[in-house]
Amino acid sequence: MGYNADVLEKVADIARGLMEERFGDGFVFNPVFVKAKVDHDDEDYLEIYIIYDGDYKNLDPGWTVGLGRRTMPALLEIGVTEPPGHLLIEKSEWEEGPPK
Repeated sequence: MGYNADVLEKVADIARGLMEERFGDGFVFNPVFVKAKVDHDDEDYLEIYIIYDGDYKNLDPGWTVGLGRRTMPALLEIGVTEPPGHLLIEKSEWEEGPPK
């Protein structure tokens, strides 16, 4: 299944919203973008890249590890049936922009 740009943008908005809701004023999550990828079994999946500005020690790894699962109710509404992967990247380490 291919994913169009509209779906990718909606997935990014969903992930950003969940992160902002959970971590509030202590962080800025920008940019957040999603890339459609293919795994080693030739299966399509989505990878969410979350660039954050804030103190990493205040991110709750017990919560963030489940982000893909947490997105699923909203993702099912837009036709995404598999939990996405995600990467959290500190803004200061984000220099080259989105992966190709």
